Amino acid sequence: MKSTTYIQATLNYNRTFNEKHGISGLLVFLMQNEVINQPQSGGVPYSLQTTLPGRNIGLSGRFTYSYDDRYFAEFDFGYNGSERFYKSNRFGFFPSAGLAWHVSNEKFWESLQNTVTNLKLRGTFGLIGNDAIGSKADRFFYLSEVNMDDPGKGAVFGLDNTYRRDGVTVNRYGNPEITWEKSYKTNIGFDMSLYNKINIVADVWKETRNDILMSRSFIPSTMGLTTSVVPKANVGRAEGKGLDFSVDYNQQLGNHAWIQGRANFTYAVSNYLAYEEPLYANEPWKSRIGYNLTQQWGYIAERLFIDDEEVYNSPAQNFGEKTRGGDIKYRDINRDGQITTLDQVPIGFPTSPEIVYGFGASFGYKNLDFSIFFQGLGRESFWLDIGRTAPFITTSSDGQQLKNQVLQAYADSYWSEANPDPYALWPRLSPSSHPNNTPTNTWFMRNGSFMRLKNAEIGYTLPQRTMDRLRINKLRLYVSGTNLLAWSKFKLWDVEMAGDGLGYPVQRVVNIGAQVSF
Repeated sequence: MKSTTYIQATLNYNRTFNEKHGISGLLVFLMQNEVINQPQSGGVPYSLQTTLPGRNIGLSGRFTYSYDDRYFAEFDFGYNGSERFYKSNRFGFFPSAGLAWHVSNEKFWESLQNTVTNLKLRGTFGLIGNDAIGSKADRFFYLSEVNMDDPGKGAVFGLDNTYRRDGVTVNRYGNPEITWEKSYKTNIGFDMSLYNKINIVADVWKETRNDILMSRSFIPSTMGLTTSVVPKANVGRAEGKGLDFSVDYNQQLGNHAWIQGRANFTYAVSNYLAYEEPLYANEPWKSRIGYNLTQQWGYIAERLFIDDEEVYNSPAQNFGEKTRGGDIKYRDINRDGQITTLDQVPIGFPTSPEIVYGFGASFGYKNLDFSIFFQGLGRESFWLDIGRTAPFITTSSDGQQLKNQVLQAYADSYWSEANPDPYALWPRLSPSSHPNNTPTNTWFMRNGSFMRLKNAEIGYTLPQRTMDRLRINKLRLYVSGTNLLAWSKFKLWDVEMAGDGLGYPVQRVVNIGAQVSF
């Protein structure tokens, strides 16, 4: 059972002086208490830390000023408290500010009013704090977690060795220095209208995230820490930047026709500035610094081994089982004569798309109308799910043992002794997943970019004379479709289903209908 107590109080002020000076203010006080006293999925009970009430408190405000509908200023703040941190880091102050200039309302713009009917420049800068870091078991970072009854650390006492006491184990060390994750955000943009027909909104933004919570990669034994839980600290830094652009077009073409168009485009990239990792002096390609937050590291697959003899004459690939002909052959990046984790390099695009876009148009002529909309994304990679698509292997689902069937694409292209194709889609067949072929690699990497005809519709509205005879206000007949077509380099299944194609597919829907109003 979960119960939440939520208390909020607001104070609002809004007034205009001398018809030019606009002032407004808003204060919001918030208190929240949340209690969970139900087991997790599977009947597993929550730990003591996760069952304690969760509490947050905060005061936020917004103050704005405008002058003559030309100049605008805004200041916002949040003063928030979180139970997750030690008392010296428990409260954080997070301000932001913004300025805007409505250029088209200036007197010197009057000569351009018929061309650029609206122009507004704006910019914002702010600091945002995030306390939703770590897992639920990490709620109180500043507290140690101690097991007072650990039989593995126990001892036996007495002359006859019959008196036993369990020992004490530190499961987690407290860290009072853990604090809010902070983001500094900057945004510069403009709104513009041309000829009262075209509306453009554009924004360029940048975000720098500091104090990202990460697990420490190396803790020297000389510190004397005995816990197996890796300590965490605010050591990560990352940045993101990009642009958002949208445009709308609307025009009446004479007395009988009209046209509307719309498009949007987003390009966003991110990269780590600091990452908790070893110092890769000899393998700089292992470092995550400078790479996208969702960038994947893996092995470069050259092709499949033709036969066992080629395996013997190639760098050793020791993944737990003997490598044989038909298995994936990886590139020895550091040229040490064997394939290890040091040969993993950044491969493919990030798993989150860096480009998202959409565009469409609507047309009308007399009683006939037509609309169409496309959407897509780019610069994204995904990997085939080997565990769920490998032929013949046994998997478990909801407690049941299931044996995978053979996908037609794999049946049409796989390595065999009769057909030792080094570029077959699937490596040699095996009754179990071969550990040589399952690590993240370029062989099973796919391009997730696509463009889809998302919506299309054509309709016809009956003439007014006909509707008057039928004694109705409006009757429109239409045919519409959703997810009608898709363009992608990936052909095995719908590209939006990504790794295995076994989920509920994206539906192609065609509707025939009528809209009637009386």
